[in-house]
Amino acid sequence: MPFNPASKTKRLIHKLSRIQQTVPRGAWRIAAPWWGMFLHLDTTWLLFAFAIIAAFGFFFGTALDAIMKESGFGPTGNTLLFIFGFFVAVVVANKHGISLSDPKLAVAYGLGGAFAFISVLALIKAGMARL
Repeated sequence: MPFNPASKTKRLIHKLSRIQQTVPRGAWRIAAPWWGMFLHLDTTWLLFAFAIIAAFGFFFGTALDAIMKESGFGPTGNTLLFIFGFFVAVVVANKHGISLSDPKLAVAYGLGGAFAFISVLALIKAGMARL
């Protein structure tokens, strides 16, 4: 069976569109507004997304450590903050009704949220150092 990346992307987009239309039942209804989108994804897609975001996070975390030096959180800290900020931004955008069925839009929101999260924490750290 030949590998066709276009068909894999189409299946992911179709799955994300279908997920956003479902309403969870029972106890999941309480937690679903925040992370319900991730509840319906396959484990493979979750691990794949986490691995890619971790790789991007490591790259940007190392670059930010070289730029910010003592003002940053170290390469590992920057990476963890980047990953956390990315996923939180995607979840918050989804909670506010922004359709993230297009992967480009989801990545744009995630990257923007990750950099905003690291920037806010760096400003807080700088403010605390001045006290």
